[in-house]
Amino acid sequence: MSIYWEKCSTCWRHHPVRQCWLHPEDMVCVYCCLACPERRGCPRPAWLRELKPVEAAGGGGAEAKKVLESLLERLGGEG
Repeated sequence: MSIYWEKCSTCWRHHPVRQCWLHPEDMVCVYCCLACPERRGCPRPAWLRELKPVEAAGGGGAEAKKVLESLLERLGGEG
């Protein structure tokens, strides 16, 4: 998978950009979107301020814990 970094229409830095909702001709980076003076009235900002938690795929937490405990026991028994 390739990530292409384009120029922001506002600051001209190379960052990941998205299309501005209020100005569709502009592609804005996260920094310019968050600093935009019109952001308060924007119905759908290109970039959001909050982080959304991502859950790990699979439920191998208990199995991984058992493997780690067995490895720690082996290391402890050798010394």
